[in-house]
Amino acid sequence: MSAHVSNQDYMERWESSAPTAVDSHLTPEQIKKVQGTRNNDDAPWESYLVDEQLTPEMESAIAEYSTRIHDDSSNQTKEELARWKEGNAEVAKEYQFVAPDDYNNAEERMGRILHSSEFINILRDKIGLKCWYRAHPHADKITLLVQREFGTQEAEIACWVQLGFMPELSIMRFDDHGVPLNESHRGYRTCLLQMLLKGMITEAQIVKYFGPAKMTPAWERYNTTVHSWRNQK
Repeated sequence: MSAHVSNQDYMERWESSAPTAVDSHLTPEQIKKVQGTRNNDDAPWESYLVDEQLTPEMESAIAEYSTRIHDDSSNQTKEELARWKEGNAEVAKEYQFVAPDDYNNAEERMGRILHSSEFINILRDKIGLKCWYRAHPHADKITLLVQREFGTQEAEIACWVQLGFMPELSIMRFDDHGVPLNESHRGYRTCLLQMLLKGMITEAQIVKYFGPAKMTPAWERYNTTVHSWRNQK
C-alpha cells in the first residue's frame, strides 16, 4: 500500500510538475506575430497571396509555372462543353415521348382535385368495380387492384395511384435536356386512362362520373390517347 500523501506534498509535486510559466510581458508586435491575423486590421484573405519571404529561386519558379497556364484553353473547354450540351438536347428531343411545352400549364392541369379515398369510392360505389388499394414500395404511392366480375378471380394491378390529393392531369418532371423523368404529381385521369386501355372501365363511365374532357391545350395528350383508343377499338 502506498504511503499517505499530505495536501502540502501534493501541492508541491503539482507545482514542480507544472510547465514553465509563459512570459506575460510581451510587446504588442510579439503578440500580433504569434496570433496570426486575429489582431490585424486587414482582412485575412488579403494576405493569402502575399509572402514576403519568397526567395529569388521561388519567384523564378512561380514565373516559369505561370507561363504554362493558358486561359484560352479553359475557355475552349467551356465552349466545347456548351456545344455538346446543345447537341445532346437536340438529340434528346427525337426520343422523348412528352415535351415540356405539353406540361407547362400546371394550374390548368390541376383541374378538379380528388383525394385517393374519394377516387376509389367513385370506382366502387358508382361504377361498381371490385377494387382496393395495396401498399406500394414508394411511401407517396399506393397500388390499385381490380377484380373483374368475369373470367379469372385473381385481382389485377390497374395502376399506381398518388396517395392523398391528386390533380386531374399528371404533372411531369423534366431534366435539363427536356427529357421526362417521372410524374411529380400523378393525375387521376392518368389512372382512368390506364384502366380504360385495360378494359376495366368504359369511356362512358369516365364521362358520367368524372366529367367530360376539356378541349384545351393542357388536355390535348389525354384527348389524343382516348381518340386513338377509340379508333383502334
